[in-house]
Amino acid sequence: MHIYTRQGDKGCTRLIGGERVGKDDPRVRVGGEADELCSWLGLVAAEAPAGRPKLARQVRQVQGELFAVGAVAQLQGHGKGRQRIRLVGARECSRIERWIDAIEAEVPPLDGFILPGGCRAAAATHVARSVCRRLECDLVALSRTADAKNAAVMMNAVAYVNRLADYLFVLARFCNHIAHVEEPVRAIRENP
Repeated sequence: MHIYTRQGDKGCTRLIGGERVGKDDPRVRVGGEADELCSWLGLVAAEAPAGRPKLARQVRQVQGELFAVGAVAQLQGHGKGRQRIRLVGARECSRIERWIDAIEAEVPPLDGFILPGGCRAAAATHVARSVCRRLECDLVALSRTADAKNAAVMMNAVAYVNRLADYLFVLARFCNHIAHVEEPVRAIRENP
């Protein structure tokens, strides 16, 4: 089997439910953003600090769950196929909240606005966080077009991606903290 099919040469693709749409369709866009985020997370996992394999495992778990987010977008309006996809929901959000709580217990409190940067792992994580926020915005826009049958599934995906962006923020801070790299910070209040 070849990787190329020539099916997309005219700017169209087939969604999971079988519908053929333009590659600029919002469902394809959300799937592409989930894929972009998954790729950035691959770099985050590769840059994970030595001696912290748990972080890389967490990131790999999220990568797998991002396939569900992309699939949810593609299944808009198509109930068939959903049974074959492991959806994200409250359980995954709660797990990410536990990860956030554990990380926040180890980093110093915020005393300003964090600027993206620091060590390589933190910088890559900040890029992933930014892509995650874009994915969240487009997922919210797509959720507004969801029919009643898909609305709850879409909102679960939105909540998951929102929580994921929070996790990536604290993960970037944690990477700088354990690398003993000072975070680039802009003060919340200017000194008089």
